[in-house]
Amino acid sequence: MGVRRRPRSEARLDPETAEYFRRALETLEEGLSPAELALFAPNVLAEAVSAMPEAALDAWGSRVLQALVPRAPLGTLGRLLSPLVSGGLGGPPGHPLGARVLEAALGRVLPALWEEEEEEEEEEEAARNVVVEAVGQLAAAVRDDLVAFAQHPAGSFVVRVLLQVLGGEPEAGAAQVGSRPKDEGAWPKDKGAWPKDKGAWPKDKGAWLPPSFPPLLDQLAQAFEAHLPSLRAPAAASLCLQVALQVLHLSRPDTCARLCDAIVGGSGGSLLLGLQDPEGSRLLEAAVRVAEPPVLRRLFLQLRGNLRALARHRVANHGLQRLLERGPEDVIQGVLSELGPALSEPLARGHPGVLTALMGACRRFLPLQQEALRSLLQAFGCWEPPERRQSCLGPLATLRPLGDTEGTDPEAALSATGLHGSLLLQHLLHFGDPGPILRALVALSPSALVALAQSPPGSHVWDALLASPAVPARTRRRLLRKLEGHYLSLARHRNGSRVLDAVWAAAPGVTRSSIARELAPQRQALLRDPHGRSIALALTGQKLSPPPKRPRDPREDPLED
Repeated sequence: MGVRRRPRSEARLDPETAEYFRRALETLEEGLSPAELALFAPNVLAEAVSAMPEAALDAWGSRVLQALVPRAPLGTLGRLLSPLVSGGLGGPPGHPLGARVLEAALGRVLPALWEEEEEEEEEEEAARNVVVEAVGQLAAAVRDDLVAFAQHPAGSFVVRVLLQVLGGEPEAGAAQVGSRPKDEGAWPKDKGAWPKDKGAWPKDKGAWLPPSFPPLLDQLAQAFEAHLPSLRAPAAASLCLQVALQVLHLSRPDTCARLCDAIVGGSGGSLLLGLQDPEGSRLLEAAVRVAEPPVLRRLFLQLRGNLRALARHRVANHGLQRLLERGPEDVIQGVLSELGPALSEPLARGHPGVLTALMGACRRFLPLQQEALRSLLQAFGCWEPPERRQSCLGPLATLRPLGDTEGTDPEAALSATGLHGSLLLQHLLHFGDPGPILRALVALSPSALVALAQSPPGSHVWDALLASPAVPARTRRRLLRKLEGHYLSLARHRNGSRVLDAVWAAAPGVTRSSIARELAPQRQALLRDPHGRSIALALTGQKLSPPPKRPRDPREDPLED
């Protein structure tokens, strides 16, 4: 593969070194076997160490380093990091090419510190100290000039990866350096699999961190709080704040609570406008995701009286959903009281996520479930008169009120089950009393139940039906018996076969025997079918028993309201 024309760069490598990196890039793009790469990488990295930091600022050197730094041993990493963190925004951290190399190097810090090296103990300790000192130097520079770093097009990426490293995220920098754009980059094309790196870092995030990292992270959090007004609006700075919240939530919860409180409380009267702003709402949503109950209660009090307007707004409704996902019971009850009678409004505006978030929140709190169910069915026109409740599945599955779906074939409606419709039904089946939904399911024809199982989102409704502890075993058996005669069509269907596998795993012996009797004659054909192979293998060893002969139990008549 040819190498594209050399872009302009501020780097000033001597021609011989620049040519060396150009050829190294060509070699990487042509592809290397694992053995070749194991010999190639140390040699190129050694050459790069002697040419730093200019190599990181060179068009070809930067791309080669981005590819090879994730394989650098601890000692080499330290020699690369030290020149990379120098100079602040006037050096590699503020250079579009140098910042990418620095991101790759920071992403290598934690794995390198956690791996076992083969060097002498004193040499390994010295290498660790060099790496830790370089990270500390960068953190100090960022802390002292945070606003400039966070707002800088290249520096903001460095800030985000630095936060992840200080917080003990093993995948730090993966989003920035773990994949390259399709149109450029120097990532090796392997002739074989990459060899596994030596050692294995702890699976638990932050299992071991240098003692200096947590205090540095706290200092950065204090700087974020001190400069909060300057960091809200610019997109790059807002992203830095969002990453800071995520990292602090996992590693420094007390510090996270203070920063989160400052973000939400500092919005003041502009909170409603902030939730309606495409950029500002993302920061507020990130804060709500990690906020503690006291902060969420204060947030609700500031928004109370405006929830219907938020639910109808194309941007603000997402912030309301985050509040519902995290809110304690008293907050959810307040939202339900204000928003419940008007659930048809966000539905009409095309914001069904508000409904699914509210039902998901009420799923956590039993005392709120009946009011939530009544409000939802009223929004779809399925609450009064009571006989309408048996026809609620089509409207819920397709997110269309009953008046818009009258005369629609239930099988066709359930075949068109959407994502949010499926989520609504799943939440309702996990309510403490899913009676209205179960009665509507029992009233369906076998073909409609099959259509639900064969719908990609609808098949997950069957998952909830099989898994929910609120569904009585007797009702579950009645619904499974309606599938008799349709097992073969389910087994050969992409989604239906997954439902059938779940039925087989959860069903009693009588149901398994029924499935086996119907599918046994087709076992060889199912073994060749990509969807039916799983159930065909499950049939192995299943003893066929005659169908049970028993009188009909009058208690098994369809449930009544």
